[in-house]
Amino acid sequence: MGDQFYQLCSKWTVSEKYNASLNVDYKKTIVDVCSFNTIEEFAYLMKKTIYSKLSDVLSEPQKCKIFKQFNDEVTDVQIEAIQFFKNDIKPWWEDESNKNGGEIQFDIPTQFYNIYDNLYQDILYEVIGQSNEDLRHINGLRVVDKINAKQGNRIRIELWLDIDPKDKHDSILKLDEWLVSLIQKYHIEQTQLTQVSHKK
Repeated sequence: MGDQFYQLCSKWTVSEKYNASLNVDYKKTIVDVCSFNTIEEFAYLMKKTIYSKLSDVLSEPQKCKIFKQFNDEVTDVQIEAIQFFKNDIKPWWEDESNKNGGEIQFDIPTQFYNIYDNLYQDILYEVIGQSNEDLRHINGLRVVDKINAKQGNRIRIELWLDIDPKDKHDSILKLDEWLVSLIQKYHIEQTQLTQVSHKK
């Protein structure tokens, strides 16, 4: 193979969102970590960095993992979300590529903690590879730490789209079916897909 690299369909940027104090602007709690646009770079990222395993990054039940100093915060902060977005799209609703789209999201209860990593990797690999036309509607993937949350311990996976799920686009049904098939592979019970519109 030599020095030949295999280009992905898109450039992807990995960012982290931190649980900084409430008076910090949301956008300032997000920091880009790295970008990649080849299969080889993505493979290295998933083999040599913390982003290969959710259990190495997000908190465990009843045990928060503290990671780093953030801006001028006097205390360490925890990573609240890991985010993969393509082609310089920013992980907030106001981005031009997101504001007329929406999300498909679902929660994984902590009782299935032992399969977080495998399900996350299955979804991420297919999203990055964009192996079919429907997956190309995905602008980004967010994995959000909801462990120890008031509403119940869980991990949330969000797929951000350039189309609004409420518009009943044909690709929404196909994306729903694709996600359900991956979730069922791990026999996760009581998991429902939620559709969110970004339109104001």
